[in-house]
Amino acid sequence: MSRSYGEALREAERLLSSHGLEPDGADYVLTTRLNWTRSRLILHARDVMPAAVDDQLQRDLQQLIANVPPQYVVGRAPFFDDWFRVTPDVLIPRFETEELVSWVLSDQQAAKTGLDLGTGSGAIGITLAQNLPNTHMTLSDVSAAALRVARSNADALSANVEVVESDLFAELPQRFDFVVTNLPYISHDEESVMDVSTIDYEPHLALFADDHGLALFRRFFATVGDHVHPGGAAYLEFGYHQQPALERMLSVMLPAATAEFRRDMAGHPRMLKVQF
Repeated sequence: MSRSYGEALREAERLLSSHGLEPDGADYVLTTRLNWTRSRLILHARDVMPAAVDDQLQRDLQQLIANVPPQYVVGRAPFFDDWFRVTPDVLIPRFETEELVSWVLSDQQAAKTGLDLGTGSGAIGITLAQNLPNTHMTLSDVSAAALRVARSNADALSANVEVVESDLFAELPQRFDFVVTNLPYISHDEESVMDVSTIDYEPHLALFADDHGLALFRRFFATVGDHVHPGGAAYLEFGYHQQPALERMLSVMLPAATAEFRRDMAGHPRMLKVQF
């Protein structure tokens, strides 16, 4: 029996809610598959949903019920003004990271070279390359699988970037005007309070770090000074409770650098700029 888009979506939302899941996952997969905005879905709410669309929605719902993140179900996630391909080899881009990118863009209009270290899907580095046309962006990651996703996104968005497989700076001997990174910073102690979908499907290599989530910061600070031009800067994300530990680490490891911490839109300390 045929049904309208609105009816199908309401039923899908009830199904997800009955499993204790966020109902807006149904809206996400449906509108993304159709390349529709939310307003267009409302406009067509009373129209009959084609059988093929309904069948796809049912398949997608089964994945959502299995806790697959909706972005992985459809293989796409928005970031800034573009859509990026995402797979379980890369983290799903978060809105909070757009704030970090905005900070870099406001500072680095004159930069000639930039590095997105630990690029994952490439969302950070590709966005910077598109908005800083005079900056040569290098995208690096320790994961070859992640770099394949980043390369596919760069090609799809016609972004002129260089892609390098590297464990932090190991294969990157040069210096850059700026470095931006979203290092793994979650402690394994926090697994019990994390979303099941994140634990089960997002790459642990990009999520977790030893030493209460601080291990990669320690490695990064030990060598970043050798890879940033004098007067350059490094930009990082971190966990909302990690600022005191990072302040202590910086005072010992990079005492000549200037550190600026910023809060995200929710008021949590989440971003750091290290000026050399």
